[in-house]
Amino acid sequence: MKQYKGYLFDIDGTILLGDTIIPGAKEKIEELRKRGKKIGFFTNNSSKNPKKYMEKFKEFGIESTLDEIITAGIVLLSHIEKNYSNKKVYIIGTEEYKNLYRAKGIHVVDDIQDFKDHNIDILIVALDTELNFKKLETACKLLKKDIKYFAANEDLVYPIENKIYLPDCKAICNMIELCTGKKPIYFGKPNGVMLGFALEKLNLIKEDIVIVGDRLYTDIACGNINDCDSILVLSGEATGKENSPYKPTYILESIDNL
Repeated sequence: MKQYKGYLFDIDGTILLGDTIIPGAKEKIEELRKRGKKIGFFTNNSSKNPKKYMEKFKEFGIESTLDEIITAGIVLLSHIEKNYSNKKVYIIGTEEYKNLYRAKGIHVVDDIQDFKDHNIDILIVALDTELNFKKLETACKLLKKDIKYFAANEDLVYPIENKIYLPDCKAICNMIELCTGKKPIYFGKPNGVMLGFALEKLNLIKEDIVIVGDRLYTDIACGNINDCDSILVLSGEATGKENSPYKPTYILESIDNL
């Protein structure tokens, strides 16, 4: 296997399964750091503040820095901050995720009284573990007007322990699309915007890195679409037997086999 200067690790299904660490993940990351490799934690999970990932990793003995935690939610937030910081947004997302916007001074509207004359500029959808019907209803009503519509990531599901899968961001967007006919602009993997964000954080070029993940249509697709190497691990969603247009450079049972 080629040696790389940097490794972009997906988290859910690659490093963690729910609240459980993948066996050997801690030791492998420590080994790579000792060899002078740069590490990025490259996740489409848009429900969490990156600091929570740092805290979770620390529970398992994995040291990390804030710059190493690259989430689809943060990439989308960065886009809003740079281009629409003075706009009003409605977010389908966790309170933890909304607070990231509030901390940047972005006006997050939580309750809308008049949908005929609302002043929302942007609808944002992220992985929302606090999802309820009212949020979906609000999104559908907002999209009757021509407002901008962004979403964090294209994952349909995310894995937890015992091969159980839960609805992710795109599953929420699919419900909204069925009702409104409208699709968002996505920012997470496999989008090149997210890869570019990660490379800038790690000060590397794409020829120097490999993407490691358990999902073909996001992790491996990110490598294929953006012309960089990828490793599919079978510790999460993928089985290695799928008929997919996205082909990894390597297939391993888990990060422990890296």
